[in-house]
Amino acid sequence: MAEGKPRRRTPLVRLGAPGPYVLFALLSTVLWFPVRLFEDPDRSVPLALVRAGLYGVGWGLIPILMAFLPGVRARADSGQVRAWNRLRAALRRGEVPADEADRAAVIGQLPTVRRGALIAVVGGVLFFGGLAVLAPTVDRTASGVFYVVVLTIVLALAGVTLGRVRRLDRRLADTR
Repeated sequence: MAEGKPRRRTPLVRLGAPGPYVLFALLSTVLWFPVRLFEDPDRSVPLALVRAGLYGVGWGLIPILMAFLPGVRARADSGQVRAWNRLRAALRRGEVPADEADRAAVIGQLPTVRRGALIAVVGGVLFFGGLAVLAPTVDRTASGVFYVVVLTIVLALAGVTLGRVRRLDRRLADTR
C-alpha cells in the first residue's frame, strides 16, 4: 500500500443494516444444524434447530465485525467503496450531497440500503420469530426470550435505516 492512501472499512455484503447480519445468522444456523444433529442424535430435530440458532446468532456477527479488521479493508480510491461511504455519510447526516457525482452515487445506492432493511424485517420475523415460537415447545423458554430480544433489535435497526432512507428520499425529491 502506498503511503498516504487512506483505507476505509467496507462490509462483505453491501445491504442496508441489519440485512447482512440476518443473512449471516441464517447461514450460520444452517451450517450449525447438522453439527447439532450429529452431536445429539437421540434428541429431537426442533431442539437441534433451536440450539443451532443460538450459535447462528453469535456466529452471524463475525463477518460483520471482520469489516473492522485492518486486513479486511478496501482502497478508498475504489469507486464502489467511495459511493458506499458517501451514501453512509448522507444517511447519517440526513443531507443530500451538494456535488452532482456524490448525489448520483447516493441515488444509485439507496435501493440497496432499502432492500437490506426489508430483508432484515422479513427474514428477521420469519427466522428469529420462528425460533422464538419453536424454543418453548422444546422447553427452551430462555432461548425463546433471547430470540425475541434479537428480533426486537433487528427490527429497531431496520426501522432506523428505513426512516433514514425515507428522510433522504424526501430531501432528494425537494432538491430536484
